[in-house]
Amino acid sequence: MLTRVYGFMSNENSEDALKINEYVEKNPSCKISKTISIILQGKKIDLQTFRLPLDLTYYNIKNGRFAAEYIDLIKKEGHELNPKNPDDSKKIQSLLFELDPKQSRILEKDLQQHGQKDPGIMTYDGFVINGNRRRSVLEELGSLGHSEFKFIEVSRLPPNVSSQDLWKVEAGIQLSRNVQLDYGPINELLKFKEGIDSGLMPREIANALYGGFKENDILEKLEQLQLIIEYLNFIGEPGVFNRAKRIHEHFIDLQNVLKGLKKYGAELDEIISVKRIGFQLIHDGVPQREIRKIKDILSNDKSKKEFLKAREYSRPEEQNKKKEKRILAELNDEFTEARIIFNNCLDSTKALSESQQPEKLLRRALTNLESIDFDSNLLQKPGITSLISEIESIIKRIKK
Repeated sequence: MLTRVYGFMSNENSEDALKINEYVEKNPSCKISKTISIILQGKKIDLQTFRLPLDLTYYNIKNGRFAAEYIDLIKKEGHELNPKNPDDSKKIQSLLFELDPKQSRILEKDLQQHGQKDPGIMTYDGFVINGNRRRSVLEELGSLGHSEFKFIEVSRLPPNVSSQDLWKVEAGIQLSRNVQLDYGPINELLKFKEGIDSGLMPREIANALYGGFKENDILEKLEQLQLIIEYLNFIGEPGVFNRAKRIHEHFIDLQNVLKGLKKYGAELDEIISVKRIGFQLIHDGVPQREIRKIKDILSNDKSKKEFLKAREYSRPEEQNKKKEKRILAELNDEFTEARIIFNNCLDSTKALSESQQPEKLLRRALTNLESIDFDSNLLQKPGITSLISEIESIIKRIKK
């Protein structure tokens, strides 16, 4: 039976599968007593474990733990990597080892002192779907002259496993909340998308993760990933998921803002505008907790109207264009135009919430006014003279 596994056509009579069969036949002692129990097509099965030479196994380039990093590597190399190619395999090994050098060194010492405690899992023809980091550390030790580490203990799946079942096996081991391993948040989202792309429904994905996730959790995470995909296109870096690595929680808050707009029947044009302004603010460095304050701004007609003026400064641009503008603003000790508008809106909403506390507002205004450099030529700018006139007008109204 032919199945496409991680980009390669494989079957039980493939060259790689036959090589493994031949090795096992000639080296019966490679069968070891360790087994791994998995659920396959709804049934529990125990997998036989083998101690095999590393060169009979291959890295799984679809491994969810390093999905975003692998995308970066593809862009750098200019092509998809082939784990069967020695040069490409070495690049994948280096990527895996350097994902978390500290943890890799800890695992390296543990393997040297205690050997491999837990088997990995591989496809029938040798692609490691669980245990890629262990394989990378074993390969590192082997390259340092430790010949005893040129082997890996790995359980072998049967030959007729579909791509959906492969996803369930890997994600069930690595993503279930009760045993969740070191996926980063972006790679977790990409793993869920891979499940959908393999033909699984959100409910099937939730069920494959043995509790902790519900169907709605999966749907929300897929929506969050879609926002990140749109954001990367917005900043001119499509598919470079590592650009969202440290700001993933911003998109959760933006997602909630957009849900609120949809719930209250906002026009599509307004929703798109708020989304793009949100993207711009995320790029321009607005803290996560402030993104959620967009809800407060939109709840008041006056501040909402002011906020939507940031549309002019929140358009998609080519790679690095937005970054250049942000750097230029920082060099001038300023904020970007979109962030200036946002900060003004925050001040307005705060002032509105304190509208029944005139003394507090007046003291804050006095403090701000006293901070002005009265000798600055900037006070002669048309925009500032207009502001001064507005302030004078408000003072006259207060005195009445």
